[in-house]
Amino acid sequence: MTRRIYFREIYFYIICIAAIIIFIVGLIMTYDGTINYVRPTTYMTKPSVAGMYSQEQYKNLSSEEINKLVEEEINASLQNERDMAFKNLLRGVLLVIIAIPLFAFHWRKAQQMWTLSLETKDNE
Repeated sequence: MTRRIYFREIYFYIICIAAIIIFIVGLIMTYDGTINYVRPTTYMTKPSVAGMYSQEQYKNLSSEEINKLVEEEINASLQNERDMAFKNLLRGVLLVIIAIPLFAFHWRKAQQMWTLSLETKDNE
């Protein structure tokens, strides 16, 4: 006689698979957030930003002041990228933290259902 499979058991295993996927996505987001936090990427370069501060438009600013504005803008862009990376890092850690107990609970329940169905099979 074959072992009886319950719908609830299938549900528990499906949730376990979903928890594993959430865990993997969380690890990837954590890794990506860490890399982007340590080495933020910006597409703003001095030449591209300096073009916005032309001498004709800003006649009252010296070259040093324009360079300072350009540096501040690039640093602000880098800080923005770092902030976004930190948020992604936290999201990834949160997904990992959620996935572990989700998996553990449902795996335990699925194993209980497995042993229950084996016991009922043996009793028959």
